[in-house]
Amino acid sequence: MGKVMLSLVFIVVITVILSIAAAVVAILIQPELELSMAAVAADPFFIKAALWAQIIGFISGVMLAYGIFERRKGWALGLDIRRFGRRFGEGFAAGALLISASCLGIWLLGGIAIQSNPWTAAMWIDLLSGFLLFIGVAVNEELFARGYLQGLVKARFGSGAAVSISTLVFAFLHTFNPGMWSSPMPLLNLLLAGLLFGLSRELSRGLWMPVGMHLSWNFIQGCIFGFQVSGTPMPSIFQAYTQGKPLLSGGSFGAEGSFVTTIVLVAGILLIMAYYGRLSRKNARQARFA
Repeated sequence: MGKVMLSLVFIVVITVILSIAAAVVAILIQPELELSMAAVAADPFFIKAALWAQIIGFISGVMLAYGIFERRKGWALGLDIRRFGRRFGEGFAAGALLISASCLGIWLLGGIAIQSNPWTAAMWIDLLSGFLLFIGVAVNEELFARGYLQGLVKARFGSGAAVSISTLVFAFLHTFNPGMWSSPMPLLNLLLAGLLFGLSRELSRGLWMPVGMHLSWNFIQGCIFGFQVSGTPMPSIFQAYTQGKPLLSGGSFGAEGSFVTTIVLVAGILLIMAYYGRLSRKNARQARFA
């Protein structure tokens, strides 16, 4: 607990320093912002820069804590580049399939109406910006929850405790997201998503699969189908408009607030366990006859 709290201190300090730097740059670009901190906080440049400050803060804080306390203890964060291609691809494909099934299921059941947004020259930039942002989100959340926290707990208490604790912490990292407490469904689905990512980390023996899954899940949900991502709106190709009950549509939290997503996530967990169980049995047979 002490190491986790210290890593959070590193994260907060780095994030605050970078956010102050972002505020200074925003004021230099628009000197009139100096008249009000509220104006700085609402400035589009500062909002984007503060998001990246948080992402960089998480990544830097985790790497600093791991480098100081854990690097020599024999467990890894899961960033072995040799596992990158296949595992990232598997995760990206799995995340895309699961979130597409969820969004389309909500639409087919009448929970949303989908309308295409007008295509403009700026759309490419907005989509690229969203994709890069979700890369940062996937890396920083997975590195902290599944890389550092899950690895730290596993080294001391075993895999079961590690997956359980990383699942709980991941869900409560979203405590202040808009609509998080609008119904029990967002918390339930975040717990299931955390369990899915935690099992992917454990069974694939690395971070690349959950990073790929997390990236495609967020990007396709927000920037393709136009749902809010954990309560946060994004520029998108299509736009989802809620028209059913929040239990079906997800309400203000987006697709992650729908019972359809609950069913999809449970199916995803079972499929991941079945896939790696079959792979393990296949490897065992090959080793026996080698």
